Amino acid sequence: MSLLDWLFIGQLSFATLCFLFIFFFGFYSMTISKELKKRKWRKRPKNKVKRKHWIKARKQLENRRKRFNRISVISLLLVVIMSGSAFYSRYYQMTHLTADDAKGVVQGYFMTEDIEKKLETMRDGGSIEKEYPAYQEISSLLVTYSNRSVSDGLSEEGKRLLTRYNVGMKNLGMNLHSLSEQQLENKETIDGYLKDIQKMKKQQKEVFKYFRVNESALKRKS
Repeated sequence: MSLLDWLFIGQLSFATLCFLFIFFFGFYSMTISKELKKRKWRKRPKNKVKRKHWIKARKQLENRRKRFNRISVISLLLVVIMSGSAFYSRYYQMTHLTADDAKGVVQGYFMTEDIEKKLETMRDGGSIEKEYPAYQEISSLLVTYSNRSVSDGLSEEGKRLLTRYNVGMKNLGMNLHSLSEQQLENKETIDGYLKDIQKMKKQQKEVFKYFRVNESALKRKS
């Protein structure tokens, strides 16, 4: 399990424990309140010695009730804070990429940009023989980085988007890698794959939007 999984479990467990404290100390506070309503605690004894003991005993009960009430209030606040933190950490986990998933998405972005430029260079008259080794390496890396399972902690929609993106990247990389130098001499073949890359970029934008990936920052690095 990831750190966020443990954080969610820990916070929720602590909130549950505090919730039990509320019932425990709340019950004893109500028991004391009920006790103080009894006749013997409402009427002071006339005897001076008995009255002194009565005042001391009543004060002890009242202080105990105040202490239990204070603990109950603090426990309630902790329940609210811990529950809120637990569900926020779970929400964050469901809507943000893990380090491994983020690495795959970011590398996929850069490699898609690189291989698109290679294809355009070869289509526009650049040396296929010169560009081909780097082209083969990038297309192979596309398959490698997309050939991974997505994190279990993501939401169902997040899993669906990222899985579709990874499968699309893998298939694109495999198809591009299978092209020979002779096939790349055909401009129509290259144009067809450039269209496939544009389709892939649309899926990429959906992933970026859902997981709040800053595409502008990636463009500045490319």
